[in-house]
Amino acid sequence: MDAATLVTMLESQPQRGVARLLSWIEDENPRAVEVLQATWSRTGNSYVIGVTGPPGGGKSTLVDCLAVHAAAQGHAVGVLAVDPTSPFSGGAVLGDRLRMSDAQKRGIFIRSVATRGHLGGLTVTTRYLVNALELLGCDLVFVETVGAGQGDVEVVQLADTTVVVEVPGLGDEVQVQKAGILEIGDLLLVNKSDRPGADRLAQELRSALDLGGQRNWQPPVLQVTAIEQTGIAETWDAIGAHRAHMEAGPLEADRLARQMHELEQQLQQKLFRDRIITVGDAALRSSAQKVLARKADPFTAIDRLAN
Repeated sequence: MDAATLVTMLESQPQRGVARLLSWIEDENPRAVEVLQATWSRTGNSYVIGVTGPPGGGKSTLVDCLAVHAAAQGHAVGVLAVDPTSPFSGGAVLGDRLRMSDAQKRGIFIRSVATRGHLGGLTVTTRYLVNALELLGCDLVFVETVGAGQGDVEVVQLADTTVVVEVPGLGDEVQVQKAGILEIGDLLLVNKSDRPGADRLAQELRSALDLGGQRNWQPPVLQVTAIEQTGIAETWDAIGAHRAHMEAGPLEADRLARQMHELEQQLQQKLFRDRIITVGDAALRSSAQKVLARKADPFTAIDRLAN
């Protein structure tokens, strides 16, 4: 199938077309670029909610509940669940998707995507996967990070609202304050709040936020138990409050800054790939041999390769 055929399919059979486009984007198929170029004017009309936090935090169950709740409010909802990469197939380990049974039963489009070794909690193609869901008509997209721990902060470059999930008893009461997690959260949730220590963790998070000084938006700290659907309505209201705050002023500037960052990252990658192709394997090998033999230092070698 060529790109033009898929563009037509997106009109006549959107579910199948988007599923194919998502696969092309994940595989970095050049035809995906052609499709996105042809449909770019139809994207950019969704509100993105990122959900991050440590493994075992109940993020998938939370997203499942929030997606169902949002759909009941009339939103066209899509979900991207970033899963660990299978060491055998290179695909996504479908744990998150399997835990979102209620959303699947209600016809909410859910896609599990593999990190493929990329750090930061997302994949290098997540932004374009969101754009693909927008072609399906989704006006609200949840993006759940892989949950690899405190490095899952990349979601802030994608999401309009970022929800940070914490759980009592995982030892994150202190660690969460050290790795930038609090700084990226627009909403902090203590999930599994029926466990001992939930009240204490919520208070510690509030205290940590107070130490951070004044902000344009003060992130609320809520206690929920997603598996029992306790606190879901309150969480949805808090997301709505942050969205209203963003749409009243900072959202446009925030999206512009994120788009500039994304273009800069892609430009760096393209220049790097182009330069590697120009330099060639022979020159790289020759320079590496000289550095290993201590006939050249790596800094001089890099300068020569770059020029």
